[in-house]
Amino acid sequence: MLKLICFLLFIIYNYIIYIYSSSIFFNSIKNLKRAYLLMILNIILGAIILIFEISIPEPVFMIIYFLIICIEFRLSYNDKWLKNIFGGLCFTVNFFAGRFICIVFYSIIFKVPLFQIMQDYRILTIITIITLLTRIISVYIFRIALKPEHMNMIITDEDSLKFSISILGSIYVFLAINTYLLYIQKEFWGVHMLIIKISICAIIGFFAVLLYSYLFSRLKLYVVKAERIERELEQEELELKQLENEAIYDYFTSCFKRDFIYEKIDNLLKQNSFFCIAFIDIDGLKITNDVYGHDEGDFYIKAVAEILNSEFVGKSIGRIGGDEFLVVLEHTDVYATMKCVVRCFEKANNISKTFGKPYQTSISYGVVEVTPDNKLSRDEIIKLADTYMYNFKKSRKKNRK
Repeated sequence: MLKLICFLLFIIYNYIIYIYSSSIFFNSIKNLKRAYLLMILNIILGAIILIFEISIPEPVFMIIYFLIICIEFRLSYNDKWLKNIFGGLCFTVNFFAGRFICIVFYSIIFKVPLFQIMQDYRILTIITIITLLTRIISVYIFRIALKPEHMNMIITDEDSLKFSISILGSIYVFLAINTYLLYIQKEFWGVHMLIIKISICAIIGFFAVLLYSYLFSRLKLYVVKAERIERELEQEELELKQLENEAIYDYFTSCFKRDFIYEKIDNLLKQNSFFCIAFIDIDGLKITNDVYGHDEGDFYIKAVAEILNSEFVGKSIGRIGGDEFLVVLEHTDVYATMKCVVRCFEKANNISKTFGKPYQTSISYGVVEVTPDNKLSRDEIIKLADTYMYNFKKSRKKNRK
């Protein structure tokens, strides 16, 4: 009768191991036929041990049982060995820690020496029944304490998985080594207390390791999420900066767009600042486009823009039309501004010579100085600079005549 009860509990426990391991691994059994076959072979092996009362030394039993579970997991789930070893340790550490506690309590209650229990197959069968009952209950308690998704978080993080295996493996080896205490023939209370302490420490250590591994995995997951969010924020920042650049910069000349320059002038006027503006126009661009093509016209515009950027370093240079530029120079008087503009004028005249172009190149300019007591609006200032530029262009045409 005891053998039958033990056999039925063993079947139930074996089934629970498969059910719970499936939820831990979040992985369906790859081959149901193979899984059922392994379960049947496991049950047959248990039945042979019970029927023929095969006595196996406890440390050997621990090794065989651990290997059987690991191989079953490997063949059933076809997953990595690390996961299978972890699953095998989870079940075997708890099983044998609970088994040793049952052996000690049986010895205390019925006043049977430990070494006699280990030699009495009937008593070992009773203890196995009690162990299986407590382990079936513990699996459900364990599932409430550490849910499958928590366990899955551990096994999906390789560092946590290796850490758990190393500690749980050490605990299991420590339990196996201390099985010699069960075979000491001189009976004394210290042995009972020592085995109970070892077993309880093994169970506490088991839960502590899993809890630590879970918290470590979760923290690592938060770090990964934080890094991902940081990368996304950096990407968004780059995209915003790119959009901002597109909004304020003229991609063709790398100068500011008209709206930005106009806003710049408005802000300086509100602050009653002292500044100058230079209105610059490219001479003969339409003729260059019509006669030599738009590629040459584009080259002409870029060449002038490069001259302006090189001379007005740190100043706000804006392209306000196809061939018109406006330069804003804060805290700069008209004389310093004129020096820079004249240099630009001389360099622009030499573009055709420097690059061997068949067309004449030059610029016209007009400069306006704005003082804190200025009464003109932005449009009036720009119109005035445009007028000066036009007068300069007109005077040069007269001189050429």
